[in-house]
Amino acid sequence: MNLPNEIKATFNRNISLGVGVLRVFKDGILFLSFTQDDLTVIDNYFTINITNLFPDNGSYYILFDEGLITSIFGEHYSVSNPDIWKFTILDGEFDSNDFTDEFLID
Repeated sequence: MNLPNEIKATFNRNISLGVGVLRVFKDGILFLSFTQDDLTVIDNYFTINITNLFPDNGSYYILFDEGLITSIFGEHYSVSNPDIWKFTILDGEFDSNDFTDEFLID
């Protein structure tokens, strides 16, 4: 399974790093936590290195504290609703019986 090596959030304004925690939940249970020390901010986005941290299938969502990210205009961003930033990791649903080599015969 090839998954991205980072969590990345892009904003419509340049941002600065504050203090707080970004939490990743798997199947409704806290799975990973990152503090401001784990985030890299460049211009209008932040990244977190997650290489080899998402090994299992499941339903995930991400929340982060108000004050962790602030815009250049002093606006504080946060995600407190699990439905806002969610994703699912699943095995591919490939069945070799779904495909044939018929096109090679014609």
